[in-house]
Amino acid sequence: MMRALVLLSLHLLTDIWGWPSFNDYIPNGDKVPNPCNPSLIWYGVGHLGAHGSGPRNQFGKDFLKANKKWEDICRLDSDGDGQYNGLELGDPNCEWSTTNRNLTLPAFSHPGICEPWDSPRCLAMNGSLDCDADKVSTKCEQIDEPGVKKYDMFLNNYSIPLKEWSFVCRIFNLPTNKDYHVIASKPINHQHKLLKKVAVYGCNPNMERITRLGVFECSSIIAKPCQDLIAIMTTDQMDQGNCFPRDVGLQIGKTGYKQILMKWTFVNPRKEQSVTQAGMSLFITPNLKKYNAGVAILEETHFSVPGNLPSYSVSSACPSSCTQLQMRSPVTIVAGVNVMRHYGVKQRVDVERNDRIYNSITNDTSYDVFDPTVFWYTTPVPVLPGDMLKLTCEYNTMNVRSDVNWGMGPNQELCKTILIFYPKENWDDHHCESFKNIPLCALEIGDSVFGCTYGGFMTALNSNPLYDLTKCSILSTCTDECLQRVTAVRGTPCLSGDMYELWKLMARSLRNNKLITLFKALVTCEERYTTTLLGTRSQSHGRG
Repeated sequence: MMRALVLLSLHLLTDIWGWPSFNDYIPNGDKVPNPCNPSLIWYGVGHLGAHGSGPRNQFGKDFLKANKKWEDICRLDSDGDGQYNGLELGDPNCEWSTTNRNLTLPAFSHPGICEPWDSPRCLAMNGSLDCDADKVSTKCEQIDEPGVKKYDMFLNNYSIPLKEWSFVCRIFNLPTNKDYHVIASKPINHQHKLLKKVAVYGCNPNMERITRLGVFECSSIIAKPCQDLIAIMTTDQMDQGNCFPRDVGLQIGKTGYKQILMKWTFVNPRKEQSVTQAGMSLFITPNLKKYNAGVAILEETHFSVPGNLPSYSVSSACPSSCTQLQMRSPVTIVAGVNVMRHYGVKQRVDVERNDRIYNSITNDTSYDVFDPTVFWYTTPVPVLPGDMLKLTCEYNTMNVRSDVNWGMGPNQELCKTILIFYPKENWDDHHCESFKNIPLCALEIGDSVFGCTYGGFMTALNSNPLYDLTKCSILSTCTDECLQRVTAVRGTPCLSGDMYELWKLMARSLRNNKLITLFKALVTCEERYTTTLLGTRSQSHGRG
């Protein structure tokens, strides 16, 4: 009897988990990302069920047909998504074998399930695959779970400003006696015709506590330290609310956010006198979920948009080398919102994998600065270590005579996307910022950007006499000798083009005497250098 029970248990486990030994015959067999939720593992690689249940997928069929020989199926594209099996499982050169197991990269995607799984083509090819378990609940049943409390924050008979557009803010303190997870949010008293949007931003818990009391008018753009988006609702979402996936929550309280900033957007073109009690309810639970949600910011700074153009785009990237180091494991994007200002017309973030666009997120083709589209994803949007995140912003400056520069000023522009993702712990440094088109994270991790590395430049600054412009730094004018030396320095990769502007900015903040001395000389000769460079180019074009 005991032996029969053991055999029955083994049979049931085989039905549930699949045969673990099969995974030993393929590279990364125990580390294949789940197409429905890439932060999880798909253990039954040859089946349409994540744990080995359900019918075999095409990869499982090819695997058995080849008598479990990896070399015979490595170059096949079993799932028909355009990527051969070896590429998906981290063996692009098909060199892996059971005796050479160290020749692989991480598994990037699933070889038996067409991805993106919810695309029309893949839905037809994936048969009985069902990713509904990973979907964001639109009904949000989890708010009825034991222990969930509703934390209300609202305006108290506030008189709406007599302006066409107004932005009103208030700081709220959150409970800090223990840790909680925010699992959902819903607007309060939102049926007001003048209310356009309500948004909630987490304030950096590592910065000094904000003591400002009461309601105050604020900018259309939220700045530090309260710029981590927690919840946002526009007019078309007011009746729905926001809901995190069932196993995900955003941490507040003892070790999470302790304060939030709530912002209301009102539209009052007729300057009507009216009061409101609009606000937001956060549904919080002390029963922490499996995954912490995090907030990522992709941003390009210090760019310039020429005036009088119907279309002009700026773009930046969080390169694959950065996500490879910053991400410990895959993450899943839950929500996103784009941030531009007066002249923005289109914005998107592309996820590029293996030199092709895998997914486009926050793709807003008709951007409205006062009512930006909020993207809540009902199906997971995976981002893997090694993916590149490319941010693109498009502007229309036809009615502007001069250049529009980056900044928070009245006539300046922004290019930023805020993403909510999980698990938070899988993405260490989730603020990917570019100076113009220079990804700062790439410099931070030691990558070469336009031929310049941070470490290489700092070493050269201390050891290469080319960069010793001490004598020129104490002069009030640029001599011919100094101009000659400056010209030589400005020809190096780290001090050419946008890299020069970046190091110039860094010289103001880094307490490095040699860098400060160098830029005193460079700035003194900046006008003569530019004039000489333009003259040289003009002569060159004339000869041409």
